[in-house]
Amino acid sequence: MSTIMDVLIIGGGPTGLYASFYAGLRDLSVAIFEAQAELGGKINFYPEKMVWDVGALPPTKGKKVKEQLIEQAKLFNPTVYTKTKIVALTKENDLFYAEDDLGRTHIGRTVLVCIGGGVVSPQKLPCFIHNNVDDFIHYQFPDQQAINGKHLVISGGGDAAVDYAIEAASYGAKVTLCYRGEQLRAHEAQVKKLTTEGIHVIMNHTIDGVNQADTFNMILTLKNSQTKERIDYLCDHLLIQHGYDRDSALLDRVSFDLAKHEDFYLNCEIPTKTSHPGVFAAGDIHYFAGKVNLLAGAFQDAAQAINQIKHYLDPASVPQAMVSSHNEKFSEMNHQLLVNE
Repeated sequence: MSTIMDVLIIGGGPTGLYASFYAGLRDLSVAIFEAQAELGGKINFYPEKMVWDVGALPPTKGKKVKEQLIEQAKLFNPTVYTKTKIVALTKENDLFYAEDDLGRTHIGRTVLVCIGGGVVSPQKLPCFIHNNVDDFIHYQFPDQQAINGKHLVISGGGDAAVDYAIEAASYGAKVTLCYRGEQLRAHEAQVKKLTTEGIHVIMNHTIDGVNQADTFNMILTLKNSQTKERIDYLCDHLLIQHGYDRDSALLDRVSFDLAKHEDFYLNCEIPTKTSHPGVFAAGDIHYFAGKVNLLAGAFQDAAQAINQIKHYLDPASVPQAMVSSHNEKFSEMNHQLLVNE
């Protein structure tokens, strides 16, 4: 029989990761479930961009913030599942049963939903792709050293595509932006900067195939969306920015009622407490009056949810954990850090 966890955290993004850490402070056992191959949630989509909205943290690249969140989340040894999508949730005798897409069932005393805007997956290219070029096709911003001095094609015409084109050029890449439409959809100021930077733009074309090349990493087949004519185009790396698919079907596959806001977000009259006992929510997926949709707000939500969960499981418990600077759990670690200063 599966081990019964105090908290099943669905979603391994920033909210779920911080909730795992805070649950350790409150002596709660945790299992984290992340549908994607890596923890980090949406931060994985902007690894090279600077994160500015966390108090006392200087501007820090997304990938560094992610690394530190994961390290912090694992401090109290949670059970972590990646490439694991929870597809159904039932309740029996005050226990929750979460079924994953591999047919396994996980048991918890409570559930904390931290799926953000749903399980987010980048929209993939629908055309033929040669197997040997997989390492050079990206759906998130590639490592800046990998693209320095290389030819990068970015497919897309929205804000992210244009921002990334400008950013990649600043890292020394030769950049081409390819877009299916007649006019870019990005913010006017950024489009103007794109022109000022001299970044090459190919309008009215889509990518119709990707093959291995000899002198470059790949050869793209570009199809004119108006004339249907095709041309070959050489490049080293390809970054796809076609938007994201959002899957929140889990919330429709529960065996109990959950009140929603705008037919999507979990409605919480008291922050983080859903309409069903034992089910809590934190981060972008839940709504309450005055909700702040910032990364810093997600951390507050996570701590609030864990405190609510602790009280649900043990009504006699103290309202919140002792602040980390005085918490005895960190005594030895604090001593080592001071010694190593």
